[in-house]
Amino acid sequence: MINQFKNFIQSNQLFSEGIPVLAGVSGGVDSMVLVNLFSLMNQPFAIAHCNFQLRGDESNADEKFVKELASTLKVECFTEQFDTKEVARTEKISIQMAARNLRYDWLEKIRKQNGFHFIATAHHRDDSIETVLMNLIKGTGIRGLHGILPKQGKIIRPLLFTGKNEIRKFALENKIAFREDSSNIKTVYERNLIRHKVIPLMEEINPSFKSSFENSIRHFVDAEALYELSIANFRKKLMKQKKSYALIDIPALLNSIAIETILFELLQLFGFEEKSIEQIFNSLKSESGKEFLSSTHRIIKDRKKLFIVEKELSDSEVFLIEKKKSQTIPIGENKIEIRLKEASSRTKHGQIELDADKISFPLILRKWKSGDYFYPTGMKMKKKKLSNFFVDLKIPLHEKENQFVLQDTADKIICVVGLRGDERFALKSFTKNFITIKI
Repeated sequence: MINQFKNFIQSNQLFSEGIPVLAGVSGGVDSMVLVNLFSLMNQPFAIAHCNFQLRGDESNADEKFVKELASTLKVECFTEQFDTKEVARTEKISIQMAARNLRYDWLEKIRKQNGFHFIATAHHRDDSIETVLMNLIKGTGIRGLHGILPKQGKIIRPLLFTGKNEIRKFALENKIAFREDSSNIKTVYERNLIRHKVIPLMEEINPSFKSSFENSIRHFVDAEALYELSIANFRKKLMKQKKSYALIDIPALLNSIAIETILFELLQLFGFEEKSIEQIFNSLKSESGKEFLSSTHRIIKDRKKLFIVEKELSDSEVFLIEKKKSQTIPIGENKIEIRLKEASSRTKHGQIELDADKISFPLILRKWKSGDYFYPTGMKMKKKKLSNFFVDLKIPLHEKENQFVLQDTADKIICVVGLRGDERFALKSFTKNFITIKI
């Protein structure tokens, strides 16, 4: 097994030989074999053990056993006791989920504090099969079919090349002592139910079930890679992402295949969940103006675009303005009027006129922010930060805080509303179409 272990580590590029690794050790057969293999290959490692205090004296005996193991192997040992039931009750999650969160958060803390490069866990092939089955039973997308991955960030799983029977056989042949967790035989836990009831039933139908399912997982992994590539192409084609917002082209989306799946992949990046995305999907062919919220973002549905902006920005009022003949946007006690015209007329007080053909629509109406700049008309294309522009005009603080700008989809500020337009969009003698902006 040691050669298979080394080959798996190398082929999956889990870590380089000689770098320190933190091994999560429960005292069970899987983790005991893991540290034994690390010892056989002279890999520098330390042991970390979580006592979740769920099995009384049995949990404390596990902790003592692991400490003695570390002493025998002459490696550093970290232990921590958790009030898992209280955490589960307080956070309103299952005990299994609470234990998982506590474990990984604590392991990462120990890793960082002590300079370990990776955290090694003793998950094996059977654990991966159980995970996929659990996901299938509960309902999953393609990402739920790859099982447990050999490497995720700083977590590595060097035993995924083998199964439980092989691990037990190795432990017995090499006289490796281990602890039995009595909770592993209780079928009240979902994973144990699958392990002791569902998989044996599958093996009655197909004696080679584990082997064939492992092959299927490999195919799922390849299919997921192709899926991710396809989604990346759709994202590039359908979404225009800027610093402070994103736009999704509705007509192009509606002409795509698997529209709802693509929309899900585009919107989950902004914190939208399945139920909300279903509502957004159903609104695609309806009238504009509808709004949807996630925990982090806001979507405004226009005729041809889904406009996505950070909630932090949208809370300070952000509006999407399509290329229409006229529209009025209420802002507090005021209103901003935007008109699209074909022939110029005399500029009125508080009104700004700009060349509409030079502007990339739709426009974003938002409050100004630090770092904003433009090229004020009458200043011979001199770049000016808005903060300095306000100082020059001696704009009072309360007015400055509520000042709006219009920005096009090329991220250029076309005007500071009510104050000045941008020279890049100034009217010329040959201008055919222009817009007026007035408070």
